[in-house]
Order: sequence, then structure tokens, then C-alpha cells
Amino acid sequence: MPIAARPDHVAVAVPDMDAAAARWQGALGGVWLSPRYSGGGFGTRQLRFANTGKLELLEPDEAEGFAAGFVARFGARIHHLTLKVPDLLEAVATLEAAGYDTVDVSTAQEEWHEAFLRPSQVGGMIVQIARPQHDDEGWARRAGVQLPPVDPEAPALLGPTLTHPDLDAARRLWSTLGAELTDDGDGFVARWGDAPIDVRVVPGPSAGPIGLRFDPDPGLPADDVAGPETLPR
Repeated sequence: MPIAARPDHVAVAVPDMDAAAARWQGALGGVWLSPRYSGGGFGTRQLRFANTGKLELLEPDEAEGFAAGFVARFGARIHHLTLKVPDLLEAVATLEAAGYDTVDVSTAQEEWHEAFLRPSQVGGMIVQIARPQHDDEGWARRAGVQLPPVDPEAPALLGPTLTHPDLDAARRLWSTLGAELTDDGDGFVARWGDAPIDVRVVPGPSAGPIGLRFDPDPGLPADDVAGPETLPR
């Protein structure tokens, strides 16, 4: 039984958000949605592209903590995909019944409920399951800003591409996460209705994210500051 989910954003961990923004905001035309959020040893800020696909930049605020540890271990790369659900605990129960472990389940804050799937289960990338209290417009009002329009000249952010050595296991996971799967050459694409972000999975000797797809693809390589390479549709 799949959960009821919809992608909200994909996040990239970087050592310096302002430096990374030179690519995602400056070169590619992403528009900041709201001011920077800080807490728990990290800072985040989200960009939106022409198709309303959202990219979150995540940077360490402290020398210790998960963000600093992630960047120290992996460098600037894709960190997680967030799926929104209408009821967090119901989604957690469905995932656990399907044999997946959820960790760091939190419903303490009414405005944001969350849980996580381990990268070992997903295939080298974290999946965050979240029940937010607000949509983008609501978060903007809460921050005291207006939701800005997207740049029509910016490319569309389509989502991450992952490699996985066991496509059958990957298909089962993304189906349980509520996606419809479409064959795509030697891999598949996981889509959620009309959501702007999807996930492409291709075979590979190891599991993990390899880049972010844009349309059109600017053809940018992986970078130690900005993050992963860009890929075509």
C-alpha cells in the first residue's frame, strides 16, 4: 500500500550557501522564496525555478552536527528529498508495515511533523517525510514576505537522478512512497501526479545521487562549493 505523498523540494548540502548561490541563483535564475532559516546547527534557504520546482541549500552553522559531518564526509552534494504527506504518523505506519524503518519521528512542533528513511534503504540519499502546517504562501506570510514570482527565463528543475544496483528494490521503494513509475531506457522515473519534481533511477554498481536534472540542461559540472552536476531531462 503506498503512502499519499507529493515532492516538496530537493536539498543540496554545501559548505557555504552564499558561495553556492552564485550557481543556483546567479547563473541559473532561481528565486529565493524566503529569508534564511537557522537552527539545530545548520541553515537553509530555498530557491524556486521556472516550473516551481524547489531547491533547498543547506549549510553547517556549527563545526559539529549532522550538516557539518555530511559536508566533511561527502562534500557538496544532494542531501535529501522531502515528500509532503497529509498525516505523518499514518505515513510512518504504512512505511513500517511495508518493511521500511523510519527514524527521528517528530510531531512535537505543530507547524512541522517529520520523519526520515535511512539512506541505506533509499539508495544513498535521505528521504524526509513531512507534514507541514503551511504551503509556500503560508510560510512566506509567516516570514513577513511576499511569495516572489519565478523567473520565466530560468530552467525547470526536474529532480535528482540516482544510481542503484537493484532496480527491483528501488521500484518497490518508490512505489511505496506513492510514485507512479515509468520505464525510461534502462531505468525508470518516479512521478507524483503533476508535481514539478520527480526522481530518475538508473542502474549502477553502487547506490547514490549523481546529479540534478534541468530543462534545458546548463551542463554544469559537479563543484566542491556549488554541489552536484546538472543533467539533461
